[in-house]
Amino acid sequence: MNNLDLALVWLGFFAAIFLGWYFYLQARNKERMALIERDKDVSEIYSKQEFKFRFPWLKLGLMITGIGLGIGMVTIFLIYGLGKQRIDDIDGLLIFTSAMFFGGLGLVLGYFLEKPKNK
Repeated sequence: MNNLDLALVWLGFFAAIFLGWYFYLQARNKERMALIERDKDVSEIYSKQEFKFRFPWLKLGLMITGIGLGIGMVTIFLIYGLGKQRIDDIDGLLIFTSAMFFGGLGLVLGYFLEKPKNK
């Protein structure tokens, strides 16, 4: 890419940003003018609404705990020969399994500790 192409790309990028912002403001102004013509209260519509974000501790914790339990069961099956396979590096798999399981339990515990605060 030469310098002219690069300049045109940047010019197009900033023109798109500016035009998007301009048309947004223009549409918002038309909407407000239509509301004023109909004698509607504009401050009611554009007032800040209270937003409560609740992190999905329980769902995430149960999902991670389930993944950890699933990997743990596969590890147990492989250790005791149900899969008839030999795993050379079983320690890493056990560490990962326990990290997933106890991490998920921690998230479930976080959900139950945060629950009384939200009510």
